Amino acid sequence: MHSRQFPERIARVGKAVLARALVVCVALALAGPAAGLAQPNDPVRLGVFAYRPAQIMQARFDPLAAYLTRRLGVPVELQVLGQEAMEQALRERRLDFFLTNPSHFLMIRSELRISGVLATLVRQEDGVATSWLGGVIVADAERDDITTLQDVAGRTIATPGVHFLGGFQAQALVLNQAGIDVRRRNRMKLVGSHDRVIRAVLSGDAEVGFVRTGILEQLAVREPDLLDRLRVLNRQQVPEFPYLLSTGLYPEWPLAALPHVSAERVRRVAAALFAIAPDSAAARAMGIAGFSPPADYQPVDQLARSLRLPPYDQIPEVTGQEVLHQYRIWVATAVFLLILLIGTSLWLAKQTRALTLEQRRARRFVENWPQPMLMLRSGVFAQVNRSAADLLRYPSRRSLLGKDLAAFSPDHQPDGAISRQKAEQLLRRVSGGEVQQLEWVFRRSDGSEVWVDMTLAPVHEPGDPDPFVLCSWYDITHRIEAEQQQRMAASVFEHAREAIFITDHHGMVIDVNDAYVAITGRPRDRAIGRLPPLPLEEGSGVFASARAKGFWSGEFFSKREDGERCALALTVSAVSDNHDDVTHFVGVFSDISRLKQQEEELRAMAHYDALTGLPNRVLFADRLQQTMAQARRQDFRLAVIYIDLDEFKPVNDAHGHEAGDQLLIEIANRMRSVLREEDTVARLGGDEFAALIVNVESEAVLGMLLSRLLHVVAEPVWVAGHQVRVSASIGSTMYPQPQELDGDQLLRQADQAMYRAKQLGRNRYQPFDPSET
Repeated sequence: MHSRQFPERIARVGKAVLARALVVCVALALAGPAAGLAQPNDPVRLGVFAYRPAQIMQARFDPLAAYLTRRLGVPVELQVLGQEAMEQALRERRLDFFLTNPSHFLMIRSELRISGVLATLVRQEDGVATSWLGGVIVADAERDDITTLQDVAGRTIATPGVHFLGGFQAQALVLNQAGIDVRRRNRMKLVGSHDRVIRAVLSGDAEVGFVRTGILEQLAVREPDLLDRLRVLNRQQVPEFPYLLSTGLYPEWPLAALPHVSAERVRRVAAALFAIAPDSAAARAMGIAGFSPPADYQPVDQLARSLRLPPYDQIPEVTGQEVLHQYRIWVATAVFLLILLIGTSLWLAKQTRALTLEQRRARRFVENWPQPMLMLRSGVFAQVNRSAADLLRYPSRRSLLGKDLAAFSPDHQPDGAISRQKAEQLLRRVSGGEVQQLEWVFRRSDGSEVWVDMTLAPVHEPGDPDPFVLCSWYDITHRIEAEQQQRMAASVFEHAREAIFITDHHGMVIDVNDAYVAITGRPRDRAIGRLPPLPLEEGSGVFASARAKGFWSGEFFSKREDGERCALALTVSAVSDNHDDVTHFVGVFSDISRLKQQEEELRAMAHYDALTGLPNRVLFADRLQQTMAQARRQDFRLAVIYIDLDEFKPVNDAHGHEAGDQLLIEIANRMRSVLREEDTVARLGGDEFAALIVNVESEAVLGMLLSRLLHVVAEPVWVAGHQVRVSASIGSTMYPQPQELDGDQLLRQADQAMYRAKQLGRNRYQPFDPSET
C-alpha cells in the first residue's frame, strides 16, 4: 500500500469506527444484568497476548491491571499468555476479557462466537498517538545484498509466528503483492517473540526479520545504536505515524469481553478504559495514549482472506476421484509439471547453495586475509577487509565501499599520470584477463601518503558482464623512503633542505649551503668567518662537548638576520684526522618553528573538541581529578553534571550534519556563557556534554544554575535558515560523598541521573538518587 492511500483509508475507517462504537454502546445498554454469571465482587480476569518476553509484557501491563482495580473496586488479575495458552483459557472460560492482536482475535471470534470488540488500544511514541499498527522488514545494515523487497526472496526469515499480524501477516501480504510468496519460497524460523527476531538477525541466524511496528523503537531505548545496525526494507513515510514501517496499516489491538461477562461489568470496564488519559500514570507506564472506541477490523479480515489464513484457510472438500475423472488430462499434466518443477527446484537449490557457499568462502577469504585485500565490481570497491581500512586510516570498512581507486589517491601519481585515468586503464586491462602489478600511492584519511605494491587480478570468467577484480596491497612506504634517503645522501650538501655548515677546529664557519643562507638570512659572505647559530646558554660549550663526546645535539631558539625569532634543531659532529685530533666540525640544523607550532596545535587538539572548542573528555577527566583533590584539601563541594540534548537527531536528519554542527556550537556557547570562569563545561561526544561546578554553596543554588542551563538550551536556534528547538536532560551528583569515589564513578552517577530525567519527560534536571542504583 502506497503512503498516499493511507489518508483516504483512514477517513473511510474513521466513519466505520464511529458506526461500530455506536453499535457497541447500544448493545451494552440493551444487555441485562442477568447476561453473565459472575458476581459483583468476583475478580476480573484479563488475558494479554505475549508477543514479547513474558516478563516484559507483565511489567508493561501491570499498571493497567492496577488502574482497573482502582476504578472497578475489584481485583483485576493479569495473565500474560501465549497463543495456545490463551485459546485454552478462553475455551475453559478462565478469562473475562482479553487483549490480543487483530488476526488472533479473528481466530478466537470464529471459534467462540464473540460478538465484537469492546475497545481498541491507542499507542503513543514521543507524544504522537496512533491506533494503527503495521509490520517492519529488517536486515543487517552491513548486508549490502538485502536492500529491496525482491532481495528477500529465498532468504531465511525470523518471525515470532505466523499468527502475528505485525510480525508476519502484514509483511507476507506486501511481499505477496510484490510477487514473493514467503511461505513457499523462504525458510521461516518461528522464534516466538519479536525480541528474538532482532537477536536472530543481528547474530546471523536469520537473514531477514519480521517484527511489528514499535518494537525497534522500544529496543532502541536500551540499545541506542540498534537502528544504525539494522536496515528497514520498503520503508514507508506515513504522516502522523511515529514508528518505522514497511507495510500497510491495520487497526491496533482489540480488547474484547467473553459472552459470560455481565453487561454491567462490561460497561464499567469500557468506561474505565475510555477514561485513561494520555498523560495519566498508567498510560505513561505502558507507553500508550489510552483506548478508543472499536476500530474497523475489516482490513484485517481482508488480509486473512487474501492470504488464506485462519479462519479462512479451509478449502471445500473435493474427492480425488472427482478430480481424476473430470480433470484427468490436466491432472496428468500437472503431475508431470510438478515432477519437473521439483527436479528443477532441487537442482536450482543445489546450485544456489553451492554458489552461496563459494560467495561466503570468497568473502571470508577477503575479510580474514592479514594483508589489505579488496574486491572491485564495476570499478568500485564491493568488499573491503579490515586491514585495507587500517592502512588508509579509516575507522570502518564502510568508508571505502562504493568508491574507486582514484577516490583515495592524489590527483597525480609519481610518474605524472593522472590517477583516475591510470586506474581506469588498469581496470580495462584486468577486465580483459590480464594481471597488473605496480607501485601506487594512496592518500590516507589524515592526508598522509602511503606507497603500496598493488596487484590487480580478474576473478571472473571471460565474457562476464559484471566482472569482479581482486585487489591486494603491500605497504612499501618504508622501502620507498629508504630509497629516497639514499638518493638524498648522495648529494646531501648540494641539495639538502637542512642547513649545513663546516667550521675549523675553533668553530669558525668556513663553508655553508644554500639552506643555511635561507634559514639564517645571512648572506654567504657574511656567514663565513663567523660563529654559526648556537644556544645562548651554552655558546662555545657546544664545540667543547662535541670535541669530548664526538657530537652535540639539541634544540634552541635563535634569531634570524632580520631579528625574527625561530626554533632550530642542531647537531654538531666532530671530524678527526688519522691521529684522532679534531680538525673540523660539521653542523646540521633545520628550522623547526612550524613543527613546534604543530606540536602546540596537536596538544590543543588532544584536549579540546575540534567543533565547539570546549574541553574534551580527556581534559575534563583530568580537571575532574584535580578539582576532586582540591575539594578534599580545601573542604568545598563540587557538582558533576551530565547533559544530553533531547530531539537532536531529528534536527540532524531534517537539516543535515552541517546544521547539526551549527546547533552544537551555539548550544556550547550558551552553556559556556551561563557557567562561571572557574567552572568547566566539556563536550564528551555527539550531543553529550558534561560540566564541573566548583564551590557549590547549596543544592538550591545548583538547581538555579541548572534551570538557567535548561532555559538557554531550550531557546530557539536558527540553523540552515530554519528555527529549531531542542531541550536538555540533565543529571547531577555531588562530591564528596560518604564513600570515596573516583571521577569515572561520579560521571556514571550523573549519567544515570540524566537517564532518569529522560524517563521523567526530558527538559529537566535530576539529582542522583543512590536508592535507584
